[in-house]
Amino acid sequence: MTNWSKRIATLLATTAVMIGVSLGTGAGTAAAAPRLTYQSSWYQSGKSVVVYLYADGNYAGYVNWNADPVGNDPGDALRAHDDTADGWGVYGSVSEPGWLIREASTAGHPSPYTTPWQTGNLTEDSKFTLDVCLVKGSERVCLYGYFRVTS
Repeated sequence: MTNWSKRIATLLATTAVMIGVSLGTGAGTAAAAPRLTYQSSWYQSGKSVVVYLYADGNYAGYVNWNADPVGNDPGDALRAHDDTADGWGVYGSVSEPGWLIREASTAGHPSPYTTPWQTGNLTEDSKFTLDVCLVKGSERVCLYGYFRVTS
């Protein structure tokens, strides 16, 4: 084998080893994000809702928008509840185009955990979008624009 042939063979072998190392290094055990499904329960004549969240078919928690006061629960209020210690938190937000009105998140709390009500008076009968998510770090699995709620 000539000197030139040896160099090419060495280069090809080194390249093959480096490709194998880079492919092996990238192979992690990260779990895929769960498939998010829901069931909703509307009340107060369709102004308020509890959205029950399921991760891969397993109950994860809920997001609750309460338009009007009921008993000790305030009106114009949002809360989230995480029921499962699976590493995913529960997040909900109420918004209108260009404005975040309310948000509640269980991220960073051990489950089970329910956030305090996020409250403040809003103009009566205003329409908002309720978005619900499962969150883990910067990762989100969400249902955007599925729910229209009223103050």
